[in-house]
Amino acid sequence: MKKIFSSIIILGFLFSCNDFLQKEPVGRISKDQLFVDMDGIRAAMAGAYNRTSYYYARETLLYPDIAGDQLVMKTVGSGPDQDLILWNEHNFQSLSDDETGAVGHIWLNIYEALANINNILEAIPELRVLEPDFQSELSDIEAQAYFLRGLAHFHLCNTYAQTYSFSSGADHLGIPIVTETPGADANLSRSTVNQVYQQIINDLNRSIELQYNTVNPYYASTAACEALLSRIYLYMEDWEESVAFAERVLAKNQYSLVDSADYLDMFITNEESPEIIFQLYNRSLGAGTLSSVYSISTFQAYASESFYEEFDSADVRKTVFGNNNGQHYSLKYAKDDNINQEDWPMNPIVVRLAEVYLNYAEAAWQMTDYSKAREVLALIKQRANPSWVNNLNVLTVGELLKEIYDERSKELCFEGHRLLDIARRHESIDRGSNCNSSICTLTYPNDRFILPIPQKELDANVNMEPNPGIN
Repeated sequence: MKKIFSSIIILGFLFSCNDFLQKEPVGRISKDQLFVDMDGIRAAMAGAYNRTSYYYARETLLYPDIAGDQLVMKTVGSGPDQDLILWNEHNFQSLSDDETGAVGHIWLNIYEALANINNILEAIPELRVLEPDFQSELSDIEAQAYFLRGLAHFHLCNTYAQTYSFSSGADHLGIPIVTETPGADANLSRSTVNQVYQQIINDLNRSIELQYNTVNPYYASTAACEALLSRIYLYMEDWEESVAFAERVLAKNQYSLVDSADYLDMFITNEESPEIIFQLYNRSLGAGTLSSVYSISTFQAYASESFYEEFDSADVRKTVFGNNNGQHYSLKYAKDDNINQEDWPMNPIVVRLAEVYLNYAEAAWQMTDYSKAREVLALIKQRANPSWVNNLNVLTVGELLKEIYDERSKELCFEGHRLLDIARRHESIDRGSNCNSSICTLTYPNDRFILPIPQKELDANVNMEPNPGIN
């Protein structure tokens, strides 16, 4: 971490005022050069989105599913991103000195993104003086930076720390909280998971307080903050707050579930989707990263037979799988045949309306509001199968919860949720009969539900504590 923060460098972008997220990086310039006017901070904001997209669309998004129970890893073949396949993580054999894989990359890349984000937040007070005519725009930029900072800490904590409910009061080890650019000699300590979550919540609420809004899914927004908070409070088992933030998203009437016929298109075309609340622009960073693992002819991970069979034949979500010699690989990171290679969208979805509904259904069930849980869950099931006959009223309370869990599993598969959902519910991993991993079951609790702290960080920082059992 000291290496990351010792040099204040931000990725600069050429941009126009309308589509700067779609421009290519042109080099690196110093903090003092960059934050002298509005053009500089706009470029810095583009760089922060770029760094967020870079870390998210690689190992950070892959890890929770590769280490979960819904897929099988290929044992032969190769792909353009062979180093991103996460074999060790699938086999629960992650090593602390793995600098070029998930263990080192997730830590390094997210803290690099945080360096950019904090530089922006630190520069805004002076720019408010230098650029008095741009107060509203500076507030928008500040709000977006707070959202990205909360998101980055959330992803770090989910990867290197046990789930929130692992200990009473979530007082177990989390990750270092970074809210300012530390000096080269700083040795930051790990905060508790509770402290990390409180910082995340503070950042997202500060973003909301700045009162900005947009329906452009490539920009952080009030709705994106509220949707993410509905997930965060679900992880914290604060059911009332999870429901409250889900309702705030729904009350905006800005988003809607895509039609059943358009479900696959939501993932593989360039068309804007009314369901996506926030996603990251990744085209300039290369489409192949996720696709080479999940979607194209050289796929390295595919749905396990038992998971694929959970989808009814009439379920539109079954169309989001290709078939190669009986191996059903996900098409969520593929592309429409009519799209040119250079226009491959592959812009990973961070949060969409379907998840908000599923957060709502689960939290409502936990509050014993079974009627609301059935009502919300029915929206997901009806979209998945327009001919579905609503039978939720005949389910017992226990069967209803299982149905909510099953729908979440099917709806959000391969979108970076599975291991986190298993862990927060204190469930064990069982990969079924066609598992080809060296470890096919993992009983909760277990040290292997998280990654080790990178050895380089432990060596450089005397205050850094290792993760028990895996460092």
